[in-house]
Amino acid sequence: MRHTLLEEMEMVETEINRINDQFLRYINHGRPLETEQTRQTINELAQRWHQHNQHLQEIDEAILERHLREQLEQRLGGRLRADLLDFAVLLAILLIVTLTLSELLFSLPAATIRWISHLDLIISAFLIADFLLRFSLAEDKLWYAKTYWIDLVASLPFSQFLKFGRLIRIARFARLLRLGRAMRVIRYTFRGLDKLFQTFQLSLIKRSLLIAAGLLFFGAFSITVLEGPQETSLQEMQQSLWWSFTTVVTGGFADLYNPSTVAGRLVTVGLVLLGLTITGIFTASLTSVLVEDDSARASQQQRQLESQLADVQRRLDLLSGETNQGLLALETVAQQLSNQQTAVHVATVLTRAMLRDFAALSATVYVLEAGNGRLCQLSHAGDKKLAPPTTLPIGHDFVRRVVHELLHEKNLAQLDIEPQTQPAFAFDGIIMVCPLVANLHVIGALHVILPPGKGRYYLYNRAPMTLAHHAALALHTRTPHTAAELSQAHASA
Repeated sequence: MRHTLLEEMEMVETEINRINDQFLRYINHGRPLETEQTRQTINELAQRWHQHNQHLQEIDEAILERHLREQLEQRLGGRLRADLLDFAVLLAILLIVTLTLSELLFSLPAATIRWISHLDLIISAFLIADFLLRFSLAEDKLWYAKTYWIDLVASLPFSQFLKFGRLIRIARFARLLRLGRAMRVIRYTFRGLDKLFQTFQLSLIKRSLLIAAGLLFFGAFSITVLEGPQETSLQEMQQSLWWSFTTVVTGGFADLYNPSTVAGRLVTVGLVLLGLTITGIFTASLTSVLVEDDSARASQQQRQLESQLADVQRRLDLLSGETNQGLLALETVAQQLSNQQTAVHVATVLTRAMLRDFAALSATVYVLEAGNGRLCQLSHAGDKKLAPPTTLPIGHDFVRRVVHELLHEKNLAQLDIEPQTQPAFAFDGIIMVCPLVANLHVIGALHVILPPGKGRYYLYNRAPMTLAHHAALALHTRTPHTAAELSQAHASA
């Protein structure tokens, strides 16, 4: 699946580069309508590429996770032991989180607090050892560090390091960091949350909630350190968190406590501004989820309207006298093609008819030469300056690319063969390539250049492909296959 995604991304990149060249040419030639349409196509392809890239990253992460799990089971001696380690980690985290909440919410004896502190140190050492074990087994160390860095930070015993002198007040607050270990419990227990976020496109909501939680604890920590000596109530965890929550969510901090220090006021301003931003992001994201984004629907409706307008245009074209004359000419030329004796005569009738009856500026018939797979010109009509090269090797040019794709098509019988078009900027026209295919054999291609005013009409869009089909049937038994046969065919013609 990963290989398929990489191939798809490469194809999209190639298509983006090709359309981007057309986009620049449209700009240089001053064609605003085509420029806007091409820009929308580029945006759609870019969005498609980003979706593939995101899916590829998810696959890579899943592969790394699976490799890490396999290495852990191999190191511990079995799947059961690895599951027991996960259970022990969860149990240790739940224990220290429960004890920390009890310490913060209730007045416990000093001996009990010391016992909780010692237990926290032991659990921190266990969690750090677990992190280092998994880090050593990870195939991509950088990926593991970027993904699970929060586990290491939450495992550090900050309250033990900060119990010195004036840092005792910070250490009291640092106990809150133990609660960060609960995030690990959430990740282990609710692994389906990531899929839920991806399904409902809640990544921005999740990110805004995480940032808001970080601001909440940062604000409580900062106001305790900066304003605690002046306001004793802020030394309590509940009051600091409530002040921070009120400041971040509503900005109404003054009713609880108005900072008196310069640093405290600067922190308060930052919390209010960031809180407004996060609240706006959360509200917009939630609104986008509840009220579905209509951009994709509008784009789809626009394409449907364009298709309906094109259908109406074709119907009007069929009713016109020009189309009736064209249909008569189409029938006449098709009969002439079937009556020709040689391949060169078939190609000559086809190219001349394209200029005489269907307003083409240039028409060229190519056939595949056996052995080397080159495209050789069998007949050309029209301005010689517009004539493509006499011989074309199979490659990435427009004509060669169309034939190359058909030659490598495995299910040619099920393929709906259609003409391929692209703008011709050098002479302000449209290049159309109609494959010549008969009895599941690719014979060659018809290369036609149409004026820009004709290319959008149904008659001039379908006539070349229809005649190409008749010509392919006629050429199937008459086509020369070698360079010598081609020269002999031209000489006899």
